[in-house]
Amino acid sequence: MDNIKHFISTFMTAVSNCSLYSREHEAFDDLAKKTHSVLHDVMKDRLELMILENELVVNSTPFRSSGLHKNNIVNRFRKKGIARVDFMQGVSLPEVKQFIIDMSSPDKGLKVYPHIKFGTVDINVTVPEMDGVLEQHSIPENIEKVKDIFHLASPFKMLNIAGIDEVVAHFIASIKREANILKYLNPVKMFSEYTYTHATNVAMISVFQAESIGMESELLREIGVAALLHDTGKMYISNEILEKKDKLDEKEFAEIKKHPFHGARYLAKIDDVPRLASIVAFEHHIKYDQSGYPALRANGRKQHICSQIIAIADFFDALRSQRPYRESMNIKNILALMKKGAGKDFNPVLVDNFIGKIEQMFAK
Repeated sequence: MDNIKHFISTFMTAVSNCSLYSREHEAFDDLAKKTHSVLHDVMKDRLELMILENELVVNSTPFRSSGLHKNNIVNRFRKKGIARVDFMQGVSLPEVKQFIIDMSSPDKGLKVYPHIKFGTVDINVTVPEMDGVLEQHSIPENIEKVKDIFHLASPFKMLNIAGIDEVVAHFIASIKREANILKYLNPVKMFSEYTYTHATNVAMISVFQAESIGMESELLREIGVAALLHDTGKMYISNEILEKKDKLDEKEFAEIKKHPFHGARYLAKIDDVPRLASIVAFEHHIKYDQSGYPALRANGRKQHICSQIIAIADFFDALRSQRPYRESMNIKNILALMKKGAGKDFNPVLVDNFIGKIEQMFAK
C-alpha cells in the first residue's frame, strides 16, 4: 500500500495548501500536477476510497497505515458528507484540480466530475480535536509525549508521526477553549529540556497565530506538525554545541546553520510528514527580506507564509526562554524588538497581528 500512501499524502498536501494560493498560482499548479501524476500511477481501472466509521478502505481493502494524512482525509470526507469517492480511468488534470479546490472549500457538497464519482452520507460530524479524550490531556503530558517522540527519533530512525498528530490535535483543541496563549507556554526547567519544550511552545504559538488569521482544518494541523518539527535538524548537531554555555565561535555557528538543511532532508524522506514540515524546517531562519540562513536561491520564490508564522513563534519563544548563555527577556521588550523587525525580519502583517493579540492578553 506504499503507492496508495503516497497518493493520499500528495492529495491532502494539495488540499491543505489550496487555501493559500489562487488556482493560477505556480505552487498550486505543481501540487495538482503531482497529484494527477501519482493518481495515474496507483490506479488501474479505478481507485476507490471509502469511509467506514473512522476507517479508510481502499479498493475494498482496509488502509492500515496510521498518520496525519490518513486521519485528515477521513475527517475531510466526513465534513463534506462523503462516504465514497471513485477515480475512474481517464480522469483529467482539470478534473483533479477542480476536485482539490472543492475539497479545500469549507462548504459542504461537491460539483459533478466526468471521471470522479462520489457517494454522500447525511452525518453530523464531531470535530476530533474537541473530543473529550483530548480535553483530558494536560500540557505537561503533551510535553512528555513530545519528549518521547524526539528521543526515539535519530538520523538513522524515522519519528512517530501518529503520536505527533495526537499532540497537535490537542493544541488546536486547547486554543479553541482558551484564547490566552500565554497560559499554555512552558518554562524551560533544565537546559537539556530546551529542544522539546521549545518545540511544544513554538507549535502552540504557531497554531494560535494561524487560527487567528482564519486558517483551519488540515492546514491548521499541518502548521502545528511543521512547527513541532521545525528544529528536527538539530539532532545532527552535537550536544556540546547545542548546550554550550558560552557564545558560539565562528566554526560552531557555521555548524548550527546547517540544521535547517539537515531537518528538511530528514523530514522529506518520511511519507506521512506533510510537505510543509520540510519547507518550514528549511526556511524558519530565513527572514522576510530573504536574508538569514540558508541563503535563498534567486528563483523568484519567497519564504512560505507558514514559515513566516513559525519564524515569529520561534523568535518569540526563544527570547522568552532562559538559555545557558543569557537570561530570559521580558515579553514587552520582545514585542518591541519584533515591531522593530517588521518588514525586515518578519512579515509586517503577521507580526502586527501577533503583537496585537498578545497586547490584548495583557490588557485583560
